[in-house]
Amino acid sequence: MCCINAVATAFNRFGHSKTTTSFTHLVRLVLFSSVSSIIFTETGYAACVQTGNDVVCSGSSVSNAKPLAQVIGGGSILNEGDAVVNGDTYSGLLGRGDTITITNKGTMTTDGNSTDALEIVGNDGIMINEGQVRTSGASAEAMRAEGHRNVLTNNGIIHTGSGASAFGMFAKGNGNILISSGSIQTEGSGSEGMRADGDGNSVTNRGSIRTSGSVGNAMRAYGSNNTIINSGSVTTFGIEARGLKVGLGTNNLIINRGTIRTSETDAYGIWVYSKAGETTTIINEVGGVIESGKAQTFRFDDGDERIENFGRISNLSGGAAAELGAGNDTFLIGATSNITGFVDAGAGVDTFTLGGAVNASFDSALIGAAAQYRNFENYEKVGTSTWTVTGTNDSTMPWHVREGGLMVTGTMRGSSMIVYDGATLGGSGTIGGIDARSGSTLSPGMNGIGSLAVTGNVLIANGTIYKIDLNASQESDRIVADGTARVQGGTVQVNALPGNYIPGSRWTILTAKGGVTGQFSDVTTNLAFFSPVLSKDGNNIYLVLMRRERPLPNNRPAPRPFDTVTEDELPFVLDQTSGAPIVSAMGTILVHDDLFRSAVLCRLRCSEGIPNLVASEFVTAGYAVDLPGQAANTTRIPVSVPQTTHDWTMWAKAIGSWGSTDATPTSYALERSTAGLVFGVDSGFGTPYRLGIAAGYFSTDLDFAALASGGNVESMHIGVYGSAAFGALNLRGGVAYAHHEVDMVRDIRFTGFSGTNRSDSSVDSIQAFGEVGYEIMLSDRVMLEPFAGLAHVHVAGRGVWEEGSELAVTGDVHSFDTTYSTLGARLVATMPTSAGAITFKGLLGWRHAFGDIVPKATFSYVGDGRPFPVTGAPIDRDSLVVEAGLNWEVAKNVTLNVSYSGTMGRRDQEHTVRGGLNIRF
Repeated sequence: MCCINAVATAFNRFGHSKTTTSFTHLVRLVLFSSVSSIIFTETGYAACVQTGNDVVCSGSSVSNAKPLAQVIGGGSILNEGDAVVNGDTYSGLLGRGDTITITNKGTMTTDGNSTDALEIVGNDGIMINEGQVRTSGASAEAMRAEGHRNVLTNNGIIHTGSGASAFGMFAKGNGNILISSGSIQTEGSGSEGMRADGDGNSVTNRGSIRTSGSVGNAMRAYGSNNTIINSGSVTTFGIEARGLKVGLGTNNLIINRGTIRTSETDAYGIWVYSKAGETTTIINEVGGVIESGKAQTFRFDDGDERIENFGRISNLSGGAAAELGAGNDTFLIGATSNITGFVDAGAGVDTFTLGGAVNASFDSALIGAAAQYRNFENYEKVGTSTWTVTGTNDSTMPWHVREGGLMVTGTMRGSSMIVYDGATLGGSGTIGGIDARSGSTLSPGMNGIGSLAVTGNVLIANGTIYKIDLNASQESDRIVADGTARVQGGTVQVNALPGNYIPGSRWTILTAKGGVTGQFSDVTTNLAFFSPVLSKDGNNIYLVLMRRERPLPNNRPAPRPFDTVTEDELPFVLDQTSGAPIVSAMGTILVHDDLFRSAVLCRLRCSEGIPNLVASEFVTAGYAVDLPGQAANTTRIPVSVPQTTHDWTMWAKAIGSWGSTDATPTSYALERSTAGLVFGVDSGFGTPYRLGIAAGYFSTDLDFAALASGGNVESMHIGVYGSAAFGALNLRGGVAYAHHEVDMVRDIRFTGFSGTNRSDSSVDSIQAFGEVGYEIMLSDRVMLEPFAGLAHVHVAGRGVWEEGSELAVTGDVHSFDTTYSTLGARLVATMPTSAGAITFKGLLGWRHAFGDIVPKATFSYVGDGRPFPVTGAPIDRDSLVVEAGLNWEVAKNVTLNVSYSGTMGRRDQEHTVRGGLNIRF
């Protein structure tokens, strides 16, 4: 080992550098390879234990003039203790070969020049620090890898002391990855926090890096296709201590998401050391901070750099924030860009760019020889954002609008604009000229009707879109050119603002004082009932709007208020003015009939417990047939025992219900809430039969939120009902009549029109219903009853007459006939308690609707007379019916009950809560 030190000392006499250090490592490793077989005949070093090719070090360990532990050709080293390595040109933990893992979870300290703490010489290795690593000698790296595709990770603490040219993390080779989420501190001159030499390497800081040597870099990459990412904190204090540095290659990428701060005269935030033709991209993202105390934050040499700033760049001394050097550079700012100091593009052909995805504004006066952005030759707009350019700047500035939008509201007489496919140029300011390429969009005017002034010529290629706003006062957006306008085709898109348009009115949409040649090839408008027509003279292009008739769905007429309707609005306007909510109220009438029917059937089958069981007692019977002279066998059998019959029962049920109907392609969503009361009286007359009479009242509020419509339906019901029992077979049914009052309010709002319509109408309905059930006793207290039900509802047609606006409707809602079948089963379980019998009831069923399911009407607009058909929200063909409830016999002749029932279809559902009282006498 002494020979190695002698060779290293000889080279160091000519000036200590990383070149001599690398040679030292090379010589050392060659000699190590010659003695490796001897080394691994030993168990390990100091407090280290070797198992196969894996070494674990723990406790306190000291190694003099040799590594603490090493592995060759694979394997791993783990340090969990407090280790010290003394002597020059050695390594603390050394791995030589491929796929080696070195992990430090304890403390690793080296004291010697070129003595690295953790080192891998080979490919595809892994090096991890989760503890503390300290070096004190010159060229002594804390973590070092020579080879390709190695991964170095620091999650702990690295401190390289005052040794010159000592790096915190260093990799030499291609495809290496360096990641620090912990802290790195260097103090010596020429020391660096993180460094990668080679191609395709990645250097990432997520923690903190501090350098205090007079010369050094916090993060550095030399070579091509390298990436540096800082999302943590970088701070340098030396005179020439830079934050980030790349060089000696091309196609490198720097991304800053964190903070970079330098403080001295030649300490740049980012330095790209490049030659002509080499490229580098620097992106300072939102939230990124690059700040220098005395020097410029950016320094570039002769390469072609692209800078994108979305964060903050500050030269606190007030000088240059960035000097772009001699290459052909691009400097892009986004909406969140914040720059203190000026940006000097320097020599070369440089481009100033407005970009990003967020809309923003820019003052053109910031461009110029003595302004914030200096010595740029080209100007462009990229990205999906729209930038508004304000201020006055009449300098010669050729602009390329490549993506997104550029709206000029200031004065830029020297700015000629080339607009590319997919990009938009507009505004109400002044520019020098327009060259609109195919696929581009011109949109003169901004924030209302306006014009875009052009001091030179205008060229509009075929395929260009020319977008203008106009109003009913014959004012329109337009381009006004002092020179000529050559129109090779394209489409005029007319956006008519709300107003009362008179057929035949004319607007001037383009003017050229030097003359207009050519014409647009097509023109469209957003007005649904007007056709645009183009014309021209020597200096102008005109637009005329002519009224047109167009067929509407369902033979709908187009009354005069429709004149202002746009194409986009038309489908909703047709829905809003049809009167469909009035027709959809038919569904609420059916709900009321269903609630009354369900309450009556529930009275017949649900309000009591299990009368058949409580009316039975067990007696003993003997059978002696065919056994004369022998004792009879006895058994207990249930025998019906007469019980006292309460002939008359008064009952009442308070009902609350909430329902909704989802939208369909032909109808809008509906919300409804209902409150009601059903009551009646019936008697059994001492027989297995029961007859009664019932009445009810319901009130429902309707809300068609999307159509700004609503209303109320009130219903009064009366009916007769009855039931009969034939052993386990039960029959129940009834007939009922109802009268319904339907009040609706509709607000109609669209471009150029507003009004409120009201209607009051009434309608009658009649229904007949019945069901058959068969009781199956599962135990003496539990009964299951499968059942089948049938109901038919007829709702008579009704006349409707709305009052309010010109678009009020009148006509007839058609009659509606629907038959419902229900198949299901109910479960009843009774439990006697000291407070009275409690009965649980449940029901599960399937309901199917036959006949009419879509309510229909024939309406016309008041004063128009042309009829058109209207449909309302349909009801579901199939629904799930569920019910659950409790009865409590609080006294001998008094029962309280509460229940929930739900009817749920694919798009319609109703949820009901009932509370009832039965009094028998």
